[in-house]
Amino acid sequence: MPRWLKFSIVTGAVALGAMPAAFVATFLLYPFWSWIEAQYQIEWVGHSGPADWCFLTVYGVFLIFALLFVWRGWRRGAG
Repeated sequence: MPRWLKFSIVTGAVALGAMPAAFVATFLLYPFWSWIEAQYQIEWVGHSGPADWCFLTVYGVFLIFALLFVWRGWRRGAG
């Protein structure tokens, strides 16, 4: 199997695996989102939890770190 295909499969698995972790982390950060809302008077937290973009922000941060970790491992394997 080509290395690029393995990398693509692992990247997809990491992206899917980061979703539940980001969801949980977003709700664990609820006090932080509430504090930001109180500070800046912008609707960040609704009646059903943090806004969608709060989840997307946390998910993006998770993806950046996870994919950097995967890329680092991939680059070490190439050497």
